[in-house]
Amino acid sequence: MNVLLINPPIYDFAAHDFWLKPYGLVHIAGILKKAGVSVQFFDFMDRSHFPHIKPDRYGRGKFPGIEVKKPGVLEFVPRKYKRYGAPRGRFVEFLKGIHEPEFILISTGMTYWYLGVKEVVEIIREMFPRAKIVLGGTYSSIIPEHAKEVINPEHIFINTVKLFEFMGVDKPPLNAHPDWGFYHYLPYGVIKLTEGCPFRCTYCAVWILHPHFKIKNLSEVAEEIQYFRNRGIRDIVFYDDALLVNPQRGILPLLEMVKDWGLRFHTPNALHAKFITSEVARAMYDAGFESIYIGYETTDPERQRATGGKVTSENFYNAVENLLSAGFSRDQITVYLLMGLPGQPPEEVEQGMREVSELGLKIMLSEYSPIPGTPDGKKANAYADVDEPLLQNNIVFPIIYYGYETVRRLKSLKNLLNRQ
Repeated sequence: MNVLLINPPIYDFAAHDFWLKPYGLVHIAGILKKAGVSVQFFDFMDRSHFPHIKPDRYGRGKFPGIEVKKPGVLEFVPRKYKRYGAPRGRFVEFLKGIHEPEFILISTGMTYWYLGVKEVVEIIREMFPRAKIVLGGTYSSIIPEHAKEVINPEHIFINTVKLFEFMGVDKPPLNAHPDWGFYHYLPYGVIKLTEGCPFRCTYCAVWILHPHFKIKNLSEVAEEIQYFRNRGIRDIVFYDDALLVNPQRGILPLLEMVKDWGLRFHTPNALHAKFITSEVARAMYDAGFESIYIGYETTDPERQRATGGKVTSENFYNAVENLLSAGFSRDQITVYLLMGLPGQPPEEVEQGMREVSELGLKIMLSEYSPIPGTPDGKKANAYADVDEPLLQNNIVFPIIYYGYETVRRLKSLKNLLNRQ
């Protein structure tokens, strides 16, 4: 069997390599290769396509973009719309050099990035008309009916076991490690210790995509980290949505295993403040955590409760104190605050930013993206037709809800406070 895996280009108003890798797709590649399947791989967002753009000290950086015609539904947004990723011609040349695959697996990221998936499928249908196209990932899982209508794949998978049944792969080794060998240039490593999240936040889709929380085998996770270490990679990025949940079974014993390996760990997904105890904070510091991102979301107690109760102001302040006591500096800590949640006034966002700034911490605005199937996604329908994926864009919806000038004012305030 010959299989091609693809991570498509991005169509959006902005795209940044904030430790962005298709972890799920790479994991499937590892399983297929271990099962004896011939695997080809093409990532439009691989930084080796853009060697002239140097990353920062942690491997992050800009993606080059080419301005394209803005979809009509987005004409009201006063920003340029761009295509990010490897040129179309480079992909076509790659396809000319491989054997025709039986199956083509395409990773789908954000729902509002589906135009990149559409571009890839149009090219594939022309060059490999007999290949069976399979979609997986956020877009195809959250709004499969849209994917079926617009992309028309042969299969959409959410369950990995059913994917391999569809492909006819007998007894796939599901415990196989992700295969990062396709990347000749890899400035950072990506891992996951856990799957899913036990919380049910009203604005989040993790509980829809992964309804059961589980902790992976610690030795296998350590082996994945050791792989990156053997490649000379120091920066390791956790992709977990609930990294610190049940720390005695998960993060604490893992960090004990790797604390002397000389690595720098990063947590771009927001950590749960209530689990940052003094013990956890000290273990993270001793293991070499370099950047900490905490989810505070809002300073309003009622909204904290109404959106799921995952954090309180007391949780947040205790977490900050524990991190500082463990040895972290204030500039290592970034705090996520929601902006544009239905029912959330802009004054609440401003209050949260000023509160975080007074603590000397960095602010990151988490611009709200309506997600179908979530309680807040339903509320967002009162302001926009969020059945249209392009209007689910986190840049777009806050503009619809607050107006462009208010969004620009809040972002300018954030930049000002972060410079102080």
